[in-house]
Amino acid sequence: MFAGIIMRDSRADPRDHAGAETLLAALTPYDQADRTGAWQSDGALLVQALTWNTPESKHETVPEVCADTGRVIVGWIRLDNRAELCVQLGLELRADLTDPQLVLAAHRAWGEVCPDRIEGDFSFLIYDPARHTAFCARDALGVRPFFYHLSRELFVFASTAAVYPVLRRFDAAPSREWMARFLIGESADGMNTAYAQVKKLPPAHILSVAREGAAEPVRYFGFEDSAPQIWRRDARRVDAYRDAFHRAVEARLRSAWRIGAENSGGIDSATIIAHAVGQLPGGGANLPCFSLCHMEREPGYILDLAMHCGIKDNYVLARPAYQPETEIYERANRVLGYPPEHNHALLHVPFFERCQAAGIRTLLSGFGGDEIVTSQAEFLTRELFLAGRYAQLLNELPGNMATRAARAVAMFGTGLPKTRRTVPGGGTPRLARTILRREVIEDYGLTGHHEANVAAYRQARTLNGHLLAKPAIRTALIGRLEGCSLMAGSYRIDYRWPMLDRALIARFLATPSIEKRHRQWGRYLHRRACNGTVPDQILWKERKEMGRIRYFGRDRRLPAIDVDAIPAALDDIVDRGAVLAQVEMLNSIFDDGDLWLAKAPERNNLRALTTLDIWLNNHWHRGI
Repeated sequence: MFAGIIMRDSRADPRDHAGAETLLAALTPYDQADRTGAWQSDGALLVQALTWNTPESKHETVPEVCADTGRVIVGWIRLDNRAELCVQLGLELRADLTDPQLVLAAHRAWGEVCPDRIEGDFSFLIYDPARHTAFCARDALGVRPFFYHLSRELFVFASTAAVYPVLRRFDAAPSREWMARFLIGESADGMNTAYAQVKKLPPAHILSVAREGAAEPVRYFGFEDSAPQIWRRDARRVDAYRDAFHRAVEARLRSAWRIGAENSGGIDSATIIAHAVGQLPGGGANLPCFSLCHMEREPGYILDLAMHCGIKDNYVLARPAYQPETEIYERANRVLGYPPEHNHALLHVPFFERCQAAGIRTLLSGFGGDEIVTSQAEFLTRELFLAGRYAQLLNELPGNMATRAARAVAMFGTGLPKTRRTVPGGGTPRLARTILRREVIEDYGLTGHHEANVAAYRQARTLNGHLLAKPAIRTALIGRLEGCSLMAGSYRIDYRWPMLDRALIARFLATPSIEKRHRQWGRYLHRRACNGTVPDQILWKERKEMGRIRYFGRDRRLPAIDVDAIPAALDDIVDRGAVLAQVEMLNSIFDDGDLWLAKAPERNNLRALTTLDIWLNNHWHRGI
């Protein structure tokens, strides 16, 4: 974790806005750092809070200063290609060679292109005192956050937005547009934040800030649809994907502390756990696992995998709280600086608490696979249709021969497979039943992610093109990665997502589409690559769905909302009449579990409103 204040007019004092102690307190509200430090010059103040994890991290100086150039680096960095970098840079791979030192060496050798040659999860800033310039970078997937404010006089940066409300002489007003988008569940964004004067450095971007002049983020990497149009399957491609998957998992097992893993009973987490068990000393006995259990068939899959892999310690949280207690929201606001944009940052808090108590500092997760490498790849049939591969299309459609023939005829009759029907009135269910004022929807052009998904489907010509155009990869990942990374970090845990490994995704995108689905079998490439490593009932389960959330109705809670006490910052955003109507409706069906379950948009609307209320009343106006 890191933060800093750079006065672009170096004659000014950054301490006019905050001292080192203030910044460090905002970074570590729960004393989660093992080491903290600060560096200051006439026009710059840089601070870092380090939580040890990898063996090398214990050797880090915070901040790290380059002995040759005098440049200073602060960051949140874990490198996964240390050996490769050392070879390229002519360095010895020593136990005390730290990741920040490697980044400084890479920047000295390659300049602004260095982030593209680094693999891992990182966000960092390198300050050059001689030139009074700063170079900033964020990893390709956006696992590690980077927030910043840039004006003609001031550059304030941090790994958490919690820094901004504690600054003096700084306008930390909430963003009206962000709050509106939060109330329909679509605030996660690569650049915009909950604060009107604060931006994010987007994933896979760099930012160079000089003494004067404008500075804009520049993309250094982008995933490409590099798959050749080859229509015959080849086992060698499965082998190449398997090798990339194994490397992605193994790179994330580097830790000087205990490692845990999430076990959802699904394909992604199961295959990660199965390979990790084979690499760790002690096997399954040395990999505690953590599971949420809320659907009917989840317990069987979770226990099947635990038995198959010899997992001795599998914590199962049954009937998790979908609306956490107020103190959990309070913690999230202190850690993130604003309400979490994805509920898993709150839902997994029981995992974090148990990990911290057990001395576990790394948590593996299967999240991110669905978005790219283990997607269902339904677009294959459309790609075959557009390519004129009609005979192969007939063979790849699901069902028996008669069913496949009927589906093929239907496709020819309509021209293309049908897209999902839109929600009445357009947009998503949350937007269709919104509590926003109509003029707010019009002001910001809120049409919902559904329309973007439909547009991605209609415009794409290939399976890869469809995946890359969907909001899932462009924006939806960001809210969960940022929120979960920061919340886990407050418990001294480094969240790691092997399915979001850049090289693994690139390998998938370079693989012909025909390898990725066959008839009813989505995730076809990953299934074949992992065949025999996990129980067949998990690996070859046709659908992701695991049954009803049977007990959800029993655990229902209705947030207490006083319509007359809605914060002033929401006055011109929220339709109080719509809020009152939804509160009354949910109260009227509170005793009917099935109806309660069916009213997810209304429940989520009021939960989001309650979350904003806690933030605005208890944190924003008085500083985090």
